Amino acid sequence: MQLFKNTIKLFFYLFFLFIFLEFLSIKLFSEYSKNQIFKKITNNESSSFSRVTKSQFQYYKKFNDIWIRSDMNNDIQYSENQNSIWIFGDSVTNGYGLKYTDTYHHNLKNILDANKKNFNIFATSEYNNNLINVSNLIKKNKFVFKENDILVFQFNYNDILPMSFINENNFLVKTKRNYFRKIVSKLDTLRFEYFHRSTFIRVLTHYASILSRKTNGTCEERGIDALGQYTYSYGSIKYKTKSIEAWNLFENKLIELNNIAQKDNFKFVVMISPISIQLTNHKKLNFHNYSLDCSTIDGRAKILEILNNNQIKYSDPLDLFLETEKIDVKENNFEPLFFEYDTNHPNAKGNLLLSLSLYKSIFNFD
Repeated sequence: MQLFKNTIKLFFYLFFLFIFLEFLSIKLFSEYSKNQIFKKITNNESSSFSRVTKSQFQYYKKFNDIWIRSDMNNDIQYSENQNSIWIFGDSVTNGYGLKYTDTYHHNLKNILDANKKNFNIFATSEYNNNLINVSNLIKKNKFVFKENDILVFQFNYNDILPMSFINENNFLVKTKRNYFRKIVSKLDTLRFEYFHRSTFIRVLTHYASILSRKTNGTCEERGIDALGQYTYSYGSIKYKTKSIEAWNLFENKLIELNNIAQKDNFKFVVMISPISIQLTNHKKLNFHNYSLDCSTIDGRAKILEILNNNQIKYSDPLDLFLETEKIDVKENNFEPLFFEYDTNHPNAKGNLLLSLSLYKSIFNFD
C-alpha cells in the first residue's frame, strides 16, 4: 500500500513538474509553442492527397502525371488559350509551413493577374527533389508543355551533392547521420505528429539536435557539421574535392535541361532560393552554427557563374532580401524572413520577395 501511495505521489510530482516546465518553455520559447505539427492525411492518392506541415493544412492534386500544390477547388484551373508557368522545386516550392495563399507561386499568380499577364501556374515539388529527378520529370511529361511555356527550376543550395548522395530514385540523401540521430529519426512520426504538441518537448529536441552535432571546433574537426546541408555548395574545407565534383555534376545536368527547353521552344528560368546564413541579422536561426569561414567556394558566386556562362535566365532574390532586412532593421522593425531556427525555408514574407523577384525575371522575357 505504501509503495502504491509513493508511486501516486511521484506521478503527481512529475506531472506538475512537466506542467511547470511546459509553461516555462512557452514563456521562454514562444516560437516553439505553435506551428510544430507534421502529419500526412490520406486521401485518394491516385488523384489527390493532403498533409499538415508546421500545423498548416496543405492539399495536392494530380494534373496528368504531375503532382501540384493546389487550393481546394475540385478542378484545377487551366486554360488552353494561355501559356503556363511550370515551377519545379523542393520543399521551398512545396510551401513548407505555409498556407497555399502564402506560397510564392500563388503570390506570383496574383502579381501576373494584376499586370494583365495571363498564365496558368503549376507548382510541382517534393522534399529532397533535385535537378536530376526534375529533369527526368520534365522529359517524361514533355507532351504536357506547350511552345513558349515557362519552366522554372527552383535551385536550393542543398541541391549540390556528389553522386554518392543520390539514391536509386534520384532523390537527394541529406547529410549522413550519427548513431544518436539515427535512433531519434525512428521516432519521427510520433515526434512530429504528437510529441511536438508540447513546447517543452520541442525545446528538448531543439537542444538534442545541437548536442548531436559538432557546433564548435576547427573546420576539420567539425567535418560535415561545419556547413551541414551546404557542405558541398560552399565547398567545406574537408570536402573541397567532392564539392567540385558535385558542382560539375550539377552544371552538366543544368546544361542538359536548358538544351531540352531550347529544343522544344520552352523558356527556362532558374530561381535561386536564398538561405539565411547569407543574411546579416538572422544569426539566431543558425543554431547549428554553420560557418562560412569553413568554405572554399562562394556558393552564390558559383551558381551565378554557371548561369551566366551558359546564358541561362535566372531569378536571384538575395539582394531584395538584404535590402528588405536593411530597411526593417533601420526602422527597428526587424522580423526574420525565414522560419524559426531554419536556415533554408523562407516564411510568408520571404515568399513574397521570391515572387517579386521571379516576376521580374519572367517579365524580362518579353
